[in-house]
Amino acid sequence: MFAQSSRLRLMTSVLPFALLLPMSVSTLSAAPVAVRSNVLFIVADDMNRTLGAYGDLHALTPNVDRLAAQGVRFERAYCQYPVCSPSRVSFLSGRRPEITRLFGNEGASRTPALKDAVFLPEYFRQQGYFTARVGKIFHIGRDVPECWDRSEEGTGLAKILYQPSELKELDLERTVIAGSKGRVGGGEGNTWAVVDAPEERLVDWKIASQATEYIEQGVRSGRPFFVACGFRRPHLPRFTVERYFARFEAARLPLPPPPPPGAVLPQPVQPIEDQLQREAHRSYLACVAFMDEQLGRVLGALDRHRLWDNTIVVFLGDNGYHLGSRGGWWGKGLPYEESCGVPLIVAAPGGRRGAASPRVVEFIDFYPTLVDLCGLPARRDLDGRSFCPLIAAPTAAWEHPAFTITARQDRITSLAVSTERFRYIDYLDGRAPELYDVRTDPREWRNLARDPAHASDLDRLRRLTAQHRQQFPP
Repeated sequence: MFAQSSRLRLMTSVLPFALLLPMSVSTLSAAPVAVRSNVLFIVADDMNRTLGAYGDLHALTPNVDRLAAQGVRFERAYCQYPVCSPSRVSFLSGRRPEITRLFGNEGASRTPALKDAVFLPEYFRQQGYFTARVGKIFHIGRDVPECWDRSEEGTGLAKILYQPSELKELDLERTVIAGSKGRVGGGEGNTWAVVDAPEERLVDWKIASQATEYIEQGVRSGRPFFVACGFRRPHLPRFTVERYFARFEAARLPLPPPPPPGAVLPQPVQPIEDQLQREAHRSYLACVAFMDEQLGRVLGALDRHRLWDNTIVVFLGDNGYHLGSRGGWWGKGLPYEESCGVPLIVAAPGGRRGAASPRVVEFIDFYPTLVDLCGLPARRDLDGRSFCPLIAAPTAAWEHPAFTITARQDRITSLAVSTERFRYIDYLDGRAPELYDVRTDPREWRNLARDPAHASDLDRLRRLTAQHRQQFPP
């Protein structure tokens, strides 16, 4: 464990009532007791980097931006599988999908390979934390009860409610005043709707309310807390009330960039009318804005209880999402930057504020990082590493690539390797490899795998791929 993480922990307090007392770093450094911060772990569903804090010119996300001003924004964070459940089970177990063997959204989160695993919140519970979950943390209907003292779907219904059924099950279909009339583009396509109903009837509003209550329960418990809040938007179907749609004018939104000749595309997609694409983009931005407002309500609980000096806040998307890029792809599941690269913001007591880290980190690093920050006994059965040094010094030396896989029919089909400059995609099904310089070609249009000028880069990334496969054979 590095020296900076100890400094971070010394700047926090274990007892909620202690937050009412004036403290200094020197006072905390002299404290004889172990220091354990609270954790607020927030996951947005299918959230890409279309956020103001990441430089998007159209997104309206003041609360995400506010959180970024409180902590470190990671510019090159990667999930280990670009689909909901495999990604979540991976970062919650601290094990790569090659180990969990979960390659789709079906099946229990505690896979046979994880029958003896201790999940991240489960470990915090074992260490005396009050743990609570509301919303989609594991996949819907795939919760792991032993992780939580309190657990709630947050839908307002006494049953599992999957996203495609929300409008019907919440009796909102009759309130729809505008929406899509069919699929738009490849991948998951698009379904969106404007509803004329009180916001209180929407799931993410309920989730934010319950998350706030769990934070307050954690304060009253006299124990440090681990509260996990899983928002459903901007996942399909993208619907919210009209005032969020009204913030965006479809005609002013950009079209997805057209692929240049020679670009590698996932599959042919029928041409899509410009207006339909702009409306789909608008629905995504509207749902992100709605999610952002609910995030603000949750962060407000930290304000009211003066918890910022004793709470680590982690905000992330579970996987990335293509908004009509790569020739009309709307969805995730591809081995490219927009599917695998995900927003990640960490605000930790004593850490840097308002800083950006260009270093490459992986989602499997969450587990050891939070254990490190909270001063818990380190675990030796995890695949990730603590990135605490980057919370204290976001541009510190850090030479660790990220690895993301995709699979089909329980067989791994691709392995993508991300470094600060390059992304290399190696296919196991016979397709030609791809190499991209993401500094000069962030859209990954120009495949450099056959470019003699990059032969040494290709060899280096192939070696990284081979080393990874030796550790985690397909």
